[in-house]
Amino acid sequence: MCGRTACTLDPDQTRRACAYTNRQGRRVRPRWKNPSSTSGKRGNTGTNNGKQRGTTQTGKQQQSEGQILRRKYYPSFNLTPTGISPVLVSAKHFDSDAASDDRQLAPMQWGLVPSWHKDGDHMSVAYKMNNCRREGMMEKRTFSRLAEKGQRCVVLVDGYYEWLTSKDGKKKQPYFIYFPQDAPIENLASKTSQSESEPEQPDCLPEDEVTEGSEWKGHRLVTMAGLFDCWYPPQGGEPLYSYTVITLASSESMSWLHHRMPAILDGDEAVKSWLDYGTVPIKKALELMNVEPSLTSHPVSMNVNNSRYKASDCIIPINLDKPVKETASSKLMSSWLSKGSTPKKETSVKKETGQETTPPVEQGSPLSKPRSSPRKQTAMTAWLSKANPELKVEAETEQDGPPSKKSKLF
Repeated sequence: MCGRTACTLDPDQTRRACAYTNRQGRRVRPRWKNPSSTSGKRGNTGTNNGKQRGTTQTGKQQQSEGQILRRKYYPSFNLTPTGISPVLVSAKHFDSDAASDDRQLAPMQWGLVPSWHKDGDHMSVAYKMNNCRREGMMEKRTFSRLAEKGQRCVVLVDGYYEWLTSKDGKKKQPYFIYFPQDAPIENLASKTSQSESEPEQPDCLPEDEVTEGSEWKGHRLVTMAGLFDCWYPPQGGEPLYSYTVITLASSESMSWLHHRMPAILDGDEAVKSWLDYGTVPIKKALELMNVEPSLTSHPVSMNVNNSRYKASDCIIPINLDKPVKETASSKLMSSWLSKGSTPKKETSVKKETGQETTPPVEQGSPLSKPRSSPRKQTAMTAWLSKANPELKVEAETEQDGPPSKKSKLF
């Protein structure tokens, strides 16, 4: 299966990494275009039978749908289903004048929302359709319809994560899987993934020619076969483009890790044939998945298990025989994540009499908030005592409620 990936390149870097030779023999970088903002000429998936369903909606509905459908792609070391990531498609899907073997990059949501879906709650469907099993794919109308219409895409990632279950079934160790590289893949960890508070990514970058000396010298992206669709919200609004990753039984070299894996398109010829729906029929295209891909892997930190953990050390290899040493970035991320965790419930408090009781606390009162235990002597108080022996420095105990009148805040 495939349930977590790493996508760390920005739009322009992704274009450079996806350069290809077109039918005129020119080496070009595909254009980057957000399909939700497409205007003008469109191909066979750019419209919904020539019309957009439902053009009116309330202000609250419009705002809610707009916040979801207008999400941008942001590079991430730990991308989960319903996230936005770059996919490669035939340019003819969005420009009827383009050749079917011309390519275009488009940010789409991971997790398929079929065009026929009528419920406004599209996210629940997306979670269930992040993967599509190769076996029986053509017997299920949801997927066979897309395959027959040529709505095939190539999902681009640095690599994907998979979990090895221990023999007793009590532990799952995450691994990062990727194409063999000339340079260590962990060099990517020197990058810093963007957050949604940073400037938005561009909606469009034009196709351009690769000049001498400007070839991509970075790492090779993993290319996974997928299907995509376009859905219009029933209340009206911008279209949502989404995709599903095709999975199949693991190859012999990867079966030790998991019994399922994504369908990998190994090499530019395989990518070309999968995208060129005008020349390569679906039956022949599916045969591209029969070739065993050349993949490698290494174990990574358990931090990857937390879908909110996005630090760059997600892909750094670890030694399973040694305890993992936390980096500064992982400590910062763990500290941030712990703020949202539920503290342990206090069992009792000790009064001056020495008797332990559980005091009744009214729900919602200031005292109902969890209290931490008294603070012990810290490194700072120890240092102050050593620096000035005459100064008496005592460890403070936390007091309930607001500070007393005698207290001073500095």
